[in-house]
Amino acid sequence: MTQTAPVADTGNEKKPYTVSHTLVNVYLTLMFSFFPLFLTEQYAHARTDKFWLYLILTAVLVISVVFSSTMRKLGDKKHTKPKDALQSLSTTDILMLCFVGFAAISTITSPYIFDAFTGFKGRDNGLLLLTAYALMYFIITRNYRYKDYAFVGYLVVSSIVALLTVINYFYIDPLNIFSGYGEDTIVDFGSTIGNKNIIAAFMCMFLPVAVGFFTVTEKRYMRILSGFAIIFAYPGILCADSSSNILGLLVILPIMFIIYCRSYTYLKRFFGTMTILFISGKLLHLFAILVGNKNKGFEVFQQFLIYSPLMFIPIIICGAIFLLLYFLGKNGEPRYPAKTLQITLKVLFGVSIVTLLGAFFYFSVIDRETDLGDYEKLLRFSDAWGTHRGFMWRISFEEYGKFNFWQKLFGAGPDTAYNVLEPHFKELAARFGDSSTDCAHNELINYLLTQGALGLAAYLGLIVTALVRGLKTARKKPLTLIFMGAVLCYLVQSTVNLYNPIVTPHFFIFLTLTEAISRSTSTE
Repeated sequence: MTQTAPVADTGNEKKPYTVSHTLVNVYLTLMFSFFPLFLTEQYAHARTDKFWLYLILTAVLVISVVFSSTMRKLGDKKHTKPKDALQSLSTTDILMLCFVGFAAISTITSPYIFDAFTGFKGRDNGLLLLTAYALMYFIITRNYRYKDYAFVGYLVVSSIVALLTVINYFYIDPLNIFSGYGEDTIVDFGSTIGNKNIIAAFMCMFLPVAVGFFTVTEKRYMRILSGFAIIFAYPGILCADSSSNILGLLVILPIMFIIYCRSYTYLKRFFGTMTILFISGKLLHLFAILVGNKNKGFEVFQQFLIYSPLMFIPIIICGAIFLLLYFLGKNGEPRYPAKTLQITLKVLFGVSIVTLLGAFFYFSVIDRETDLGDYEKLLRFSDAWGTHRGFMWRISFEEYGKFNFWQKLFGAGPDTAYNVLEPHFKELAARFGDSSTDCAHNELINYLLTQGALGLAAYLGLIVTALVRGLKTARKKPLTLIFMGAVLCYLVQSTVNLYNPIVTPHFFIFLTLTEAISRSTSTE
């Protein structure tokens, strides 16, 4: 990747900036700034509050943009013919239509039609919310032009959410959101997002976006702002204290390293972000000491990343590489073996993944006797694996196997896992103490169970095609790399987590923005 132009207005700059473009950016600003902080009654209604707020904001966006576009076209002698509109559909567009179309078929044929439409027995991810995602997608992909202010709001507000996550984890409660809750609830909740797994998903998108802006943008104030955002994002990930965000972190950081190493400037800045990131971990350690280390209790991996003296090593290494690259590049970008470095990193990353999967298979299938200590729940699959996610996955596949052919294709209905898994609730309570579950605790398995093989295929297809198009676009529009980072990290953590109307709207926004930049670039 050669040195790229500044990340500024990255849509089709030759076209005029219209009212529809403004409406989209105002919508994004509200979703990035107001939406994460909105609560009416502490944690109790976080999911419901954000569900209805998202639907209202999206409905206003759709209506206002359609009206604005209609008024503009009435004054334009050139009218888009239906045939032209169909020809302008990308593969990702078609897969989005398939995704929501299959969800509609799944809902109509579901034995739980009302639950499938609303998603109220699950995580509100029924046909209603999926339709809103699709409408938002088509409005934004056709009417997006990049403006800084939406992402200034995102970086600032997400930093506030991360800060609240950290101080709440140490029982500091300036917003009085712990009031009226017992310790069992307080341990698992924090900030204005709620459950720690949902906070983890939020942080898994926030950190790659902050790292991406610091690495890619040529605007100094955006780099400064994103640098400060990293200082909050990484401690926020650690204090979410969920395995899902650590999984996302372990995958997305190497992938960003591989992508950014093709540009000397990006490589230098990436090591700058890693220096800031690891320093912020030790700042969290210092904060813990200052407040007396009274916290909710960290898991073993998070505890190592915060408290271990060994974490000074990556600070020194990343800082030294950053300074070396900085001084070597002061008189112009030097030549370096970018392609060789990228290939080497890909091989090392691939070997690491294969090694981890091999260890998981070995201790899960071949050697089930060796005591793995704290790593038992990570390296040995069983019903108890991953806070009994193993049990959830097993019974989900069992129930899917009982479906008839039609249900295997279209599922039991969007977000109806509660209905499908209900026969197992007594066993769940007896073995693990949970009275019920409304999901498979794996987004892909949940889509398979509730929207069938076709729904899952369409979902994966629209993500893959958007990412492939985004990667091709990134050479001209590096902003795409920022959005892709958020999409990838969310996708990885979702293998042990689940969709919800609190953070999944942001995932679909970043997916949509990836496609929007690709679309605008292809028309230039």
